[in-house]
Amino acid sequence: MCNAEQELLRREPRFASFRNLSVLIMSWNMDAARPEHLTGTAANADLLHDVLASADAPDIIHFGFQEIIDLESRKLAAKTIVMGGGSGKKKKGAGGGGGGGGGLDVPENVTGQYKRWAERVRAALHLAMPPACPYTVVETQSLVGLFSMVAVKQSERVNCRDVRIGTLKRGMG
Repeated sequence: MCNAEQELLRREPRFASFRNLSVLIMSWNMDAARPEHLTGTAANADLLHDVLASADAPDIIHFGFQEIIDLESRKLAAKTIVMGGGSGKKKKGAGGGGGGGGGLDVPENVTGQYKRWAERVRAALHLAMPPACPYTVVETQSLVGLFSMVAVKQSERVNCRDVRIGTLKRGMG
C-alpha cells in the first residue's frame, strides 16, 4: 500500500462512516411483457408484491428490467433510440415524495411502456410496504430495452445525495 492510500485510510473517520443497510434487488428479463400482463393467475398478479414481501422493509430497493420492449420490433427499438432512451432529464410526477412511492421521476423522453412499468412498480411499492415506512423513487434510467429504478425508505432519503445511475451505451444506439 502506498503512502497516499495509508494517509487516506488514516483520515477516513473524518469523512466517512459505515453502517449496515438492507438492499433488495429485483432483476427480471420480461420478454416485452406489459404491466397489464400481470393478471390472470395469482402468480402473475402477485409477482411484484411477492418480490417486495421477500425482504423485511429493505432500506434500498432496485428494480432492473431487461427486454422491457420487444427488441425484435425494429420500429419500437428505433423509436426508443430516436427518443433517446432516457437521457437523465427528469420530470417530477405528482406525488412529491409521500405516500409509499414518493415523487416518481421518469425521464421525459421515454416511451409509454417505460412509464407504465414505472407506475406499476410505484403502485406495488405503495401497496406492499408498510404505510408507516413509505418509499420514494430517487433515480430512474432507461436504455433501449432496459429500465432501472431505485427507491429508498423515506427515512433514508436525507442520507442520499448526488444519486446517479451510470450507463455506458454499447452496440445498437
